Amino acid sequence: MKGQLLINESLSKYTSWRVGGPAEKLYIPFDKDDLCEFMKKLPASEPLFWMGLGSNLLVRDAGIAGTVINTKGRLKGLRLIDKDTVYVEVGVPCAHVARFCADQGLVGAEFLAGIPGTMGGALKMNAGAFGGETWSIVKSVEVVDLSGKVMDRLATEFQVSYRSVKCYENEWFLSALLTLNKGDSAESQQKIKALLEKRAQTQPTNQPSCGSVFKNPQGDFAARLIEASGLKGYAIGGAQVSEKHANFIVNTGSSTAADIEHLIQYVQTKVKEQQGVELQTEVCMVGEFAETKLKEERVKKPEVFGRVAVLMGGSAAERPVSLRSGVAVYEALLRKGVDAIAVDVTASPIDALTGMKVDRVFNIIHGRGGEDGELQALLDVMGLPYTGSGILASALAMDKLRTKLCWQGYGLVTPKWFLLKDENDIDTCIETLGFPVIVKPAQEGSSIGMSKANSREELVKALQVALEFNCDVYAESWVTGKEYTVAVINDQALPVIRLETPNAFYDYEAKYNATTTQYHCPAGLTEEQEQFVRNLAVTASQVIGAKGWARVDVFIDELGQYQLIEINTVPGMTDHSLVPMAAKQAGIEFDELVWRVLETSLG
Repeated sequence: MKGQLLINESLSKYTSWRVGGPAEKLYIPFDKDDLCEFMKKLPASEPLFWMGLGSNLLVRDAGIAGTVINTKGRLKGLRLIDKDTVYVEVGVPCAHVARFCADQGLVGAEFLAGIPGTMGGALKMNAGAFGGETWSIVKSVEVVDLSGKVMDRLATEFQVSYRSVKCYENEWFLSALLTLNKGDSAESQQKIKALLEKRAQTQPTNQPSCGSVFKNPQGDFAARLIEASGLKGYAIGGAQVSEKHANFIVNTGSSTAADIEHLIQYVQTKVKEQQGVELQTEVCMVGEFAETKLKEERVKKPEVFGRVAVLMGGSAAERPVSLRSGVAVYEALLRKGVDAIAVDVTASPIDALTGMKVDRVFNIIHGRGGEDGELQALLDVMGLPYTGSGILASALAMDKLRTKLCWQGYGLVTPKWFLLKDENDIDTCIETLGFPVIVKPAQEGSSIGMSKANSREELVKALQVALEFNCDVYAESWVTGKEYTVAVINDQALPVIRLETPNAFYDYEAKYNATTTQYHCPAGLTEEQEQFVRNLAVTASQVIGAKGWARVDVFIDELGQYQLIEINTVPGMTDHSLVPMAAKQAGIEFDELVWRVLETSLG
């Protein structure tokens, strides 16, 4: 197949609420023909769910069994068939359809600009906004069944009502023909602009939401009823009734799907009690509930981990940082009631663990010997579960050059580099990269051994410094732009942090000792840029097979290009570290963060 098949893929990044568990299988088709071929290969009994932008969708925390098909940006055909008919495939965002029709001098589709989803979702639920409804302009649709057979159906074959369409069983929309009237293009574009301005003024477009949660009762508005019940701003966990528009529930940054569903139920109960009206939901709630509360409480008990050895120190250059991280982690586990023991590894981890009865390991050894797959291999042989990535991913991530090769092979952008074996390579390096460059030992972290070079003389000195660490050394093109870092826990990205330092670059001193380094979280990105950087970080970690947790460093250069720098699979946990900083912005305190990282060892 030409499309992309992902296994156990978290759906939180595919929904506008930014919550939800994994899809057992997620297929992203290459185009319509590829999708039909994929459908033909599916077993007839395979559970199937379709999604587009995920803007009217709540995926429960345990995820969706079977196969999920995501058409966002893939089924994107949009063209004029004749003077008053538009062909549109289901992966096209509704707002794009509205603008296209206006550009063609066709009126009647302006309301689509107010629907934050794709045409597939709009067709499925007869989505509407500002007085317009999708099926009022539908002439016919193209559908596909479980066998991959494509058929055309007239709009009159469907039973359509307010926010509801009765579809044929085991059929899914592929495209639609929309019939519109000729009109004034400029007037239509102005109407769209006015609708979008009204949406921005009245709706919380800067926070994750699904759009309107409840249907408007006949002759009334859900928002008025909710506000009249005193529920504006009411929150459960990280889910909150919007202060701006009461028919929106927003994710304030740390919400789970369960938080949102509980809040929906609470709003329905209170409105029924105080207003005598039963609110019906517009949002589609799918997937499996998380474990029962009893089981969840049992998992949350410290006893589930047994005795935990916090391995810290090591013999690499990052030993001092690891000790600081290790003490912080150890103290946090004790505060959470975990039976933890601090283990300073000065030589062999086998020697350090000899005679100890432990059930699992919290690995916080930075650098070689702890982050490069060596310790992971040893713990696998010993049969001890541990936090973080396995052998191969750890080895790849520790080697910056091989990480870059993996990323490049996947099509991700990373700065150009040149391998420096000795001073004989200097002139060729200069011819290849020019100046400035940054010289790095390939298997060290925390910016240890790194130097910026602006001249041949500085490049020679930088090479001499880096070679002292007995590993591959390379020069990398200097990227001018803004530097960001993203923490990833269980394939979910935390808020992006922007880094600023008066030093030449974000070096060891700037990371761990300086008081002049500035950290910006929120990072000052647009919502679209923030989400792109988060998704990029998740993809970058998945490409090398990272598990549990990691931190990805990204530059946005002066041309606006996103460039991956490196990844850490055992990030720092000191008072200067970035993962705790991002977690705090997401509403996760340090002790809870440490607990969540330890939970990655249960898998």
